[in-house]
Amino acid sequence: MIGLARSAIDTRDPEAACRAFEPMVPRLAFGRADPAEFRVRLRFDAAPSFTVIEYAFSASAASVAGSDDLVVISAKGRGFELRHGRAPIDTSLPYLQAPEGMAARWSAVAARAIMLDRAGVTAVARAITGDPAAEPGFVTVAPRSPELGRNWERIADRVRSAMLVAPEAFTEPLVAEAAFNRLAVAYVYAFEVVRLDFDGRLMSVGARSAVVRTAVDHMHAHAAEPITVQGIATALHISVRGLHAAFAAELGQSPSEHLRGIRLAGVRDELRFAPPAQGIAAVARRWGFVHLSRFAESYAREFGELPSETVGVRRRAMSSTARG
Repeated sequence: MIGLARSAIDTRDPEAACRAFEPMVPRLAFGRADPAEFRVRLRFDAAPSFTVIEYAFSASAASVAGSDDLVVISAKGRGFELRHGRAPIDTSLPYLQAPEGMAARWSAVAARAIMLDRAGVTAVARAITGDPAAEPGFVTVAPRSPELGRNWERIADRVRSAMLVAPEAFTEPLVAEAAFNRLAVAYVYAFEVVRLDFDGRLMSVGARSAVVRTAVDHMHAHAAEPITVQGIATALHISVRGLHAAFAAELGQSPSEHLRGIRLAGVRDELRFAPPAQGIAAVARRWGFVHLSRFAESYAREFGELPSETVGVRRRAMSSTARG
């Protein structure tokens, strides 16, 4: 069965580094690099629908880059500066690799890039927006808000941790698919990745009112935290009654119902691709479900199976993989 494909490169040759980066950033060139000091280390971990690339430059250099692929980068470094065109980029938040016009310089930098399968992200974007013609495309480098950018980081950290702790789990398609789905959903919400249509309307997160769209963004960014409908309304500077009215009109459900659905999906993804040793109850509580019997009932209604059955499917698959 297909699992993680892993490789690593350690080179002092800028041309070799460009070739190594080519799958992620085909339009990359280094400048102002001291050949006596230049060094880059890369590590690739590729699942069927996404690849995690971790890399570090230990000497001063500069680069220009561009890519048409769906790539999110998180980078930190000494003297690290990044621009898209003439605009400086806030590197305290994750950012997209733009098709062109990216320029960076650094004294030393370490980064993580996650490259997502375009077809898979397209399917997720169409499911979220309800638009069968939605296509992910580049609009801007920065996340749509700092909180959604930080939410991307949290999801990426969890997926990366699972890849490092239990790489054998990714031989199971359910595990790899669930991990990709978490990344793709976070990506669609965190970044402006849907193009303007011919009428000039922004097809961002479906045909929803601005209030509902902002509320849903807030829910996704904070679903694993103890937020309430009152807290969401306060953050949006709207009354609870107004929030309920907006959700009823746009989605035909209450804000609490929508938040519960997001949290249930979070629990299921966690149980499917990285069930922790502390068990189902701990995962449910971490996602805000205190009454476990009610949680199990809601989970079964939403997914047609109990949480224990979700875990059981993965355990049987892992056992079968181990025997094979």
